[in-house]
Amino acid sequence: MKKFGIWLVILVIMLAAGGMMLASRLTVVRSGWQKKTADGQAKVLDLRKKAAEAQKLVDTARSDLQQANFSWDWYRISPQVTKGARPGVLGVALGTSHGLQPNSVVFVFQPSPDGAGTSFVGPFKVVAAQLQEASATLIPNWRLRPEEEQESQTWRYGPNWRVRSNVPRQHKTQFSEFEMMILTKDELLASQQQHLQLQQNAKSKAEEHLSLRMKELKGDPDQANQSLDKFLLEGYHKAVADLEIARNAVQADVDELRRQVKRTRDEIERLTQDNEQLAEEGSSDVPKAATSQK
Repeated sequence: MKKFGIWLVILVIMLAAGGMMLASRLTVVRSGWQKKTADGQAKVLDLRKKAAEAQKLVDTARSDLQQANFSWDWYRISPQVTKGARPGVLGVALGTSHGLQPNSVVFVFQPSPDGAGTSFVGPFKVVAAQLQEASATLIPNWRLRPEEEQESQTWRYGPNWRVRSNVPRQHKTQFSEFEMMILTKDELLASQQQHLQLQQNAKSKAEEHLSLRMKELKGDPDQANQSLDKFLLEGYHKAVADLEIARNAVQADVDELRRQVKRTRDEIERLTQDNEQLAEEGSSDVPKAATSQK
């Protein structure tokens, strides 16, 4: 009985020690699970927050997509686009059965060179008289400039052209602003070209007047065989120079004649004085009787 009590005490001690070890292990495990649970709850809350933000982004994207779809409206892919009779005119394999309306404005895109997308060509108007069930003629709905007429010859005619019934308002406004800017530039260019033409006309007239004045000064060789005045044939410069030379020669001759006249007059006066003096001397030597007989 005494041994049984001893073994019982030992068994109780061993069970107590094992219980303490299991309790300690249970506390550690429970603490770990509590930490994992708290982390999981935090992750769940974070994921719920991210999911709410993602849902908000999805709703915003859906709203933008709906708005974009509403702004762009429907589009059709034309199986074939041909060049029209005039520059910029298109023949499309789309008609009333595809949604085209008479005199409506559509926006046309041509395939890109690599075929991966499209590039904008411009707004076109549907010609009512040539609109049929499966074909239509489109004309540019903007003022086609000369360089654009040349560019229309290089459009990539053929399949896969995209025709849209509408584009967003901001793009339409941008097109209008570009059209107004181009119109202003064209008006400025036309004004400058007109001013340049006026300046060129004035320059031509000035050069013509200058040529006439130079011919007046230097003469006109083209009229040498015509019986015209010397001033017109040889020019005022040479004619006036020749006249000045002739005038100087005449003036020299006149001066020489004047000098000769002066010398002759001086000689006459000298001879007259000599004669008078001789007469006085002769009259003083003649007897009075001879003088009275005279």
